[in-house]
Formats: sequence, structure tokens, C-alpha cells
Amino acid sequence: MARIISVKIDSAMHGQRIDYVLKEELKISDALIKRLKSEKNGIMLNGAHAAVIDKVSEGDILAVNIKGKNVENIIPVNIPLDVLWEDEDILVVNKPGTMPVHPSRIHIDDTLANAVLYYTGSKEAIHIITRLDRETSGVVIIAKNPWVASLLGEDIKNGKIKKEYIAIVNGIPEHIKGKICAPIKKKEEREILRYISEDGKEAITLYELMKKTNGLSLIKLFPITGRTHQLRVHMSYIGHPIYGDSMYGAVQSGERTRLHCSRVTFLHPVTGEEISVDAPIPEDFNGLV
Repeated sequence: MARIISVKIDSAMHGQRIDYVLKEELKISDALIKRLKSEKNGIMLNGAHAAVIDKVSEGDILAVNIKGKNVENIIPVNIPLDVLWEDEDILVVNKPGTMPVHPSRIHIDDTLANAVLYYTGSKEAIHIITRLDRETSGVVIIAKNPWVASLLGEDIKNGKIKKEYIAIVNGIPEHIKGKICAPIKKKEEREILRYISEDGKEAITLYELMKKTNGLSLIKLFPITGRTHQLRVHMSYIGHPIYGDSMYGAVQSGERTRLHCSRVTFLHPVTGEEISVDAPIPEDFNGLV
């Protein structure tokens, strides 16, 4: 969605080139600056079109008009969205289990992306920051423009966005609390499966037992790293695969994987405010433990 960002030039920025101000003060990426250069009124200085090589003076108003690329291959569909938190830059929703995040050959019009495009009423691309597997439910952060998407993307890489999950697993862990340090690797090129391997990427998960009954356990999971399928692979590795996760050793045929992102905490890249968003426990967790 279109977003105008402006900054008043102070004495510290006096005499700097516009591209310097965009990078250092507004944290705009090189790729986005390149796009702004090619767009009419993408960069404005005191209300007039400006080039990135132009220099600014104290008291000037520098503004940029951030626009996303138009989406051609995703259809807006009126699917109900459980909105947990929202402002002009960020949308946080509670994704249901079994809903894919992005369209595919099989899922064309029943995904989170379809629902978000309809909800925003925009033709511009959405930016899903915290992706979840199709069968994983819970908190998903979506950036409304490419500027904030870039900032949040860096926070993801640097481990600044914290996630908490709950899961139902088979069996009862030996310890109430534990730490799993086991590197994860792709099974084969283009394969979705992951496995534990000494030459894999570092992967660390903390867990805490909350409740146990009938040979099942309700646990909290805290991924310290963010590898694909990390929680699923790690719980299977210690002998307690997530309920319904037939890909990684669970025995419950026909059940969805009982993994739910219950909380996400992050610093808002524009306001600096700490945001913590919770998603309630799904109904299909009830009665199992």
C-alpha cells in the first residue's frame, strides 16, 4: 500500500546527498531507492521532484512516495480474517490451521494472501514477514509496504522478532524444560523435508512442558533460530513428534499438525514501540491434553 515518508533536514544532515539521507536516516534499501529514482514524484524535496544526487539543506523537507509492485497472479478473495493488530504499516493476523500462506498450483484462491489482498483493497503486493507452514496456525506479521517489509526482514535475519509456540506432542518429555541444539539440513535439493545433520545449519529450540495426559503433552516452544520446519524436526529428533505431523513421525493419520504460533514480539521499525501480539489457542487443541 502506498506510503509517504517525510523527514525534516537538521544540521547533522545539512549538505548530504539525498541518497545518503535515504539510506542512513530512513533506512531505505538500495533496491527500493533504485525504484524510487525511476518513478514520477518518487523523491520530492520541498515539494519538487529531486534526484538522489541532489544535496539537502537544513530545514528542507525530503519526502518519498513508497509504492509496492502491482500483483498480477493473486486473486483478492473475501475470506474472513482474524485481525489481531494493525496500523498504517503493519497487519498482524491469526492464521487458521490448514490455510496456506501463498497460492500454489493446488491452492489458487483459498490462501492467506488472497484474504489479505481483499482486506486491504490494494492491488499492491503484500509482504508476509513471519511465514507459517500450511497446517501451523497462529500469529503472522504482514508488512503493508516494501519499506517496512525491508526493515522487518532485517529484524528477522538478526533474530530480533521473537516467537512463542504451543504444540501437542506424542509422549511425555523426560524433563520439564529443555534445550535442543541440533543442526538442520535439507534432505535433498528441492525436497521440502529436513533432517538432523552435523553439517547442517545451526538450530536451537527451547521447550517447556505445560500439561500431560493420555500419552500426549502440551508444550511451549521457543525457537532461538528460524530454520524451516525447525520445531517439527527437533521434536521428532528427541522422540516426541508433534501430534498429526506424519511427515516427521507422528502416527495420527488425517489430523492436522497441532502447532500454533501463540505470540510474536517485535520492535515497530517506524515508531520503535515494542509490540507483543497473542493468538488464542485453537479449538482443535481442546480435549487432546
